Amino acid sequence: MRTLLLLLAFAPLLHAAEHLIQPGSNPQEILDRAASGDRLVFQPGLHEHQPGKNRALLYVDKSVEIELKHGAILKLADQATKLEPTPEITTDQDAGKKLDDMEVGGAFDLSRPSIFSIVTDSETPDGDADTFAWGVFHNTENPEGSARLTASESKFGETPHRGVPITGDWQELAHGVKIRFAHKSGHNKGSRWFVTYDGPEAYGIRIGHGRQSDYIENVRITGKGTIDMNATHNVQPGFLVKNINACVLIHGRVRGVVVEDITMTDTNRSVMCYGEHSGKFLPGGAVTPGTSFDAEDITIQRTRTLNPNGSAFLLGHPSFRGLLRNVKCNHNYMETAVTAIEPNFNLDGYEVLGNVIKSGGNAIHCWRHSKNGVIADNLRIHDNTGRAVVIMGAPKGWEPPEKPVLRNNRNHLAETAPKP
Repeated sequence: MRTLLLLLAFAPLLHAAEHLIQPGSNPQEILDRAASGDRLVFQPGLHEHQPGKNRALLYVDKSVEIELKHGAILKLADQATKLEPTPEITTDQDAGKKLDDMEVGGAFDLSRPSIFSIVTDSETPDGDADTFAWGVFHNTENPEGSARLTASESKFGETPHRGVPITGDWQELAHGVKIRFAHKSGHNKGSRWFVTYDGPEAYGIRIGHGRQSDYIENVRITGKGTIDMNATHNVQPGFLVKNINACVLIHGRVRGVVVEDITMTDTNRSVMCYGEHSGKFLPGGAVTPGTSFDAEDITIQRTRTLNPNGSAFLLGHPSFRGLLRNVKCNHNYMETAVTAIEPNFNLDGYEVLGNVIKSGGNAIHCWRHSKNGVIADNLRIHDNTGRAVVIMGAPKGWEPPEKPVLRNNRNHLAETAPKP
């Protein structure tokens, strides 16, 4: 009887299979055939692919272990994503608008990736037309840290064309793009919209598509290999849009994920995780009634992010408003152009411990209403400006983050600076 019980306890382990993925083979086909509990091993060499199921090089919908052997590189192919004519309006970065009534039309000429900035620069008495200003930035990279920026008509956020009366009809900006406001007046001064023309999103390994009805559980991504999203040779999404490239995306009803040891490079973000919600988004993070698809129990540890034009970890997202619970982001190394780690919207319960951070922007930015966090023993390196390791904030109209427990977070070079 005892022998029978032991055999039953270990039955899943006895039946688990190992699948070796060779360069040139299709990893999605292999995963689709695999059973829950199986192990997929990327062998050394270049595994170069186009985005496939749910815009991922490998989409995971079952409990598996994925190992990238030393020398294995899972990479987005060159020119896999190209400039598209479809705009995306980013309007909820600032929730303090009286009217959110701008729409985009025209036919974008596909000349260059572009982010248009539109801001109301006057509010007039009822009956008179408000005015707006605008400008265009010809990049999709974050201008605060990217080394890949090219010449542009104006800098990001600049609006050199000013005092344009709102007509209520289509008004041409540049490159074939037109905008229209539903109301000629009633806007508050300083209301801002961004319109982005960019490439489509792509992900290295994606777990969940956001609104899967059942939980995807117990996925482990490990090994000494690399995920390379090859942003250098692709048109990637703009840094303001909803869907942003990542080496690993954890989305919706997913729990029990471990990402460890791997290296992630040339991407907008290395790891992103967040929930999803079926309701309509409202200003400031609110949402109408609907179904919440929540993610939880995520561990990111001992990874390397080498990302000189992007960021590292996004934990929670203002445009995906399900919940994210119990996230551990510990003992990782990262080199980033801009903010490295962002505990963000709807994140409840997190650890950020023992990370080594080299960042051209912020090291750790607690953003919007993240809460119940512990941030301790993180080391910021290569920064002689004395910047803080941890900062907190929220855009206008959003609830600020709850202050985490802070302990022993150090800026290495600032510690040795002479005291005034």
